[in-house]
Amino acid sequence: MSFLKIKDPSKRDALVTEFIKTKNKIQEDFRSERLGEQSCYEDFEKIFKPITEQQKKSSEEIVSKFAPLQEAIENIPPAMPRGQDEGQPEALPAPDDEPPPEIYGPVASKDLRVFATPDADKRYGLKDRNGQLYLGNSKVDIVGDHIKIEDIEYQGTEGLWHLLMMDEPNINFPTDEDFENYGEMLIRTDAIRHPTSKKIKPLENNKWQHIIKPIWNSDEAKVNRGHKIRKKGSGTSGQDFLSSDPNALCERLELLMASKQAGNTGLRNEIVSICDELLRQNFCLLMLIKT
Repeated sequence: MSFLKIKDPSKRDALVTEFIKTKNKIQEDFRSERLGEQSCYEDFEKIFKPITEQQKKSSEEIVSKFAPLQEAIENIPPAMPRGQDEGQPEALPAPDDEPPPEIYGPVASKDLRVFATPDADKRYGLKDRNGQLYLGNSKVDIVGDHIKIEDIEYQGTEGLWHLLMMDEPNINFPTDEDFENYGEMLIRTDAIRHPTSKKIKPLENNKWQHIIKPIWNSDEAKVNRGHKIRKKGSGTSGQDFLSSDPNALCERLELLMASKQAGNTGLRNEIVSICDELLRQNFCLLMLIKT
């Protein structure tokens, strides 16, 4: 029935009032429903927010851990095409292509760092020549903490490394065995003298005065330089010791010949002894000796 056909004003007012009431009720119900949903969302957020944040954090950690693996997979070279010796394994590099890195012991590693400091003994100590360690004219290999020179291996104690590396070592720190081994190493390698001129330039420091100089003046060092050392014994003439190093013997022979030509007549026996030793070692004499 049309609203305009209602003749009675009271019925019209009642109909309008009912319409407005219905409209307001619908709006109120809709508003309540929306507020209820918002309240539930807030409640759910309070309950589940810690869980969702933890899951997000875990996901990021997992992704970061797998990132290197993904990068490695991407860098894998493509598969070899069929027919190109795919059944044969890739040849391993020869051992000499890339030698394994040297692994030093804790004592050697600690003392070798002295190389980079002003405390290093740059005159009588170890030298690095193109990656190879030298003491004097002899190659040096480090085996763990031990020091190998030619066919002799010295126990790499802290005291021996201290003597070898330090320019001003504490002489109260090494043991007697350390001093003995250090002296033998210097004598065997001729590290006290210059490798080419064979001359020495003493350093006026404690190491030269208390350690190097006594080694240089020892009978063993003199024999190694070709000097003839006479030890007194039960016989009347004593016993003579000559160096086993042919180069040192030749140097000594040159000095004796120069002294003989200058007029010294008491050198014949020593010259003959040196020549006999060189012949015994099958060493070719490069000098004519006039006797």
